[in-house]
Amino acid sequence: MRTKRHPLSGALYDVRPDGLVEVTRAEKRGVFRADGTWVEGELRSCDAHLCGWIAGPQVPGGRNPKDRPAARGAARVEVRTEVQTRSKGE
Repeated sequence: MRTKRHPLSGALYDVRPDGLVEVTRAEKRGVFRADGTWVEGELRSCDAHLCGWIAGPQVPGGRNPKDRPAARGAARVEVRTEVQTRSKGE
């Protein structure tokens, strides 16, 4: 089962064998679809993005980078837009 803890709320997100996401927070439990819609349980709200991240389509062969921790000292990738790279006067 794929399990992640929400970094802000501390809620535990578990993907069940049937593909639904079980969320547990402060003794309350709720079950949600991968798009974040409520199915059952006392807990009726969740982070839809986290549900989709752990229960949505997965890369085959265990090569999904989101399931691996980042390497220590990994370089940050800087993304520049066209506006940021254009010099004044162009």
